[in-house]
Amino acid sequence: MDKKIKLSRFALMNLLFSAFLIGTFISPLIYSGLKKHITLKSIQTDADPLSETEQISAIEIQKAFMNVYKKAQPSVVYIKTNILVRPHAWFDYYQQVEGAGSGVIIDKEGYIVTNSHVVKGATNIEVFFSDNTRAIAKLIGRDENSDIALIKVPPSDKLQPAVLGDSDKVQTGQLVFALGSPYGLASTFTFGIVSAVTRYIDNTKYSRIQTDASINPGNSGGPLLNIYGEVIGINQSIISPDGRGGSVGIGFAIPINEIKETIELLKKEKRVIGKAALGVSVTESNESLREYLGIPKNLKGVIVRFVIPNSAAEKSWHTGK
Repeated sequence: MDKKIKLSRFALMNLLFSAFLIGTFISPLIYSGLKKHITLKSIQTDADPLSETEQISAIEIQKAFMNVYKKAQPSVVYIKTNILVRPHAWFDYYQQVEGAGSGVIIDKEGYIVTNSHVVKGATNIEVFFSDNTRAIAKLIGRDENSDIALIKVPPSDKLQPAVLGDSDKVQTGQLVFALGSPYGLASTFTFGIVSAVTRYIDNTKYSRIQTDASINPGNSGGPLLNIYGEVIGINQSIISPDGRGGSVGIGFAIPINEIKETIELLKKEKRVIGKAALGVSVTESNESLREYLGIPKNLKGVIVRFVIPNSAAEKSWHTGK
């Protein structure tokens, strides 16, 4: 004889409520598992992996990049400066600000090449090497036309000079690498291609190598390298349309062949080579100034306000030439 199980209305409600709670918590887990299974199954492709030969080629390319870094990194330094800024008005104070850049060791005597604008006005120059040691550097000389400067640290056999390449052989499209300390991040390594050669971007005689390798503030004075790890240029400037100074893939380096002579000249003469200038400050004449100086009205020209000290004009004035 079959027994009939009777449930009270209260028990039935409890059973239905429990089933609802269990379904609420368990169903997302079940759905998630099914979705993952379906997704994994759907992304399976019939593509073949790289062949062993292709993998070897890829690894060789990667090794070539890594070897450039290993070759050049010990020769590149991070430069930190303290610069005294003159006041803009008579009631302002002199201010000392920090500057930064990069440099390239060129011999064991301690000579380091960088940009002139990196060390211009510096009261203190500190150099940080790849082995985390540091030294105080002395400014040997600057050339404002080429934007090249030469600084010097104490001689040491531990210094690893860079190999200077031949920038005359640089061609558009070849691989290049930038090594420096953008934003103070030492030994940052980026790569790209030569976008153009013999690019003239200012009123000097020096050309530029244009590259899309990432160059940012702090890269100035660091090397542009070829695939052999040779220095083919000194990174100098970028174009940054947004005005923030960040890289947009338009950077410029001074060809190393164009500044080898300047480096030797700075070693020898140990001075600042300024841009060509007459050395005087002039102003247009007006009626009151003519009257004050007793200049006839029929005379035309400009008036020399003052002669700049130590300029070519001052030397010519004293020598009568």
